[in-house]
Amino acid sequence: MPPSLFAALGLGLRALLREPWLLAVGMLVALVRRAALWPAWTVAWVVLLRAAVLAAPRRPFDLAAPVQGALAALVAPRFVALVLGLALAGLAVGAALRVTFVAGALPTLGGAMAGAPGPRFAPGVAYGFPRVLAASALGLLLEASGGLFGATLALAALRVTAHAAERGGSPLLAAAVASALTVAIAVPLALSAVADAGVARAAVRGEGPARAIASSGARFLARPGTFLIAALAFGLAALLGPGLVSGAGRIATGFAYGVSPLVLVGPRLMLATFAATVAAAIDLVWLGTVTALACGDDDR
Repeated sequence: MPPSLFAALGLGLRALLREPWLLAVGMLVALVRRAALWPAWTVAWVVLLRAAVLAAPRRPFDLAAPVQGALAALVAPRFVALVLGLALAGLAVGAALRVTFVAGALPTLGGAMAGAPGPRFAPGVAYGFPRVLAASALGLLLEASGGLFGATLALAALRVTAHAAERGGSPLLAAAVASALTVAIAVPLALSAVADAGVARAAVRGEGPARAIASSGARFLARPGTFLIAALAFGLAALLGPGLVSGAGRIATGFAYGVSPLVLVGPRLMLATFAATVAAAIDLVWLGTVTALACGDDDR
């Protein structure tokens, strides 16, 4: 039986407090993953700007010439292929870095929960990467299936709602539509939690991808509410936490009227670092919590 939500959350927090250096590694990985897309954006802007500059002298009295030149370059097959290739390469690099980090972080957090000494990050990356990669790929397929199911069900419910708004509907139809929308949200969330738990079992228990996903599904069925609430809470925290920190920082620095922008560089960098730290902390606590739910047992 998986532990309760508060027990799993406590284990995740305790593991992060015992291995705080993972915060720095997580922030570095997140920064490099963002930087992996910079070549695609840089090439896109340079090519579009060059096309706009070259188009302006050809029709000096046409103010729309630079825009038309940039649009012509934007729809060119070579431009699309180049930028798309660079973007896909950046996404592949980012995904590989994420899997590498998770392969080392999950055993480290699991060992910290169990109180087992010894280095675990490097061995986890060296020996667990293939299993974690396979489990992540299977989990991604599971999440994509859940997202497709949820989107299809939500669109069907909205179409029924629009039809009922024109011709009128009964309370029973309203209840059915509400139930369908609830399922459209719950099923993708549940499959995402099962996928993350499967990755945790592959990294910590050393199970194969199919067995890890199947085992995490069985543990989800033992306590579905715990998994769903945890996934929803951490999803909202990851979505709102860094944004709230950045928004509060912008409000605080907004009172500095008439101050040179150079003076605000330091505070803004500090706020950006703090927001990145919050995001990395939420991610690591979630990894610890899902590891406890996927691999731990209720002590009662």
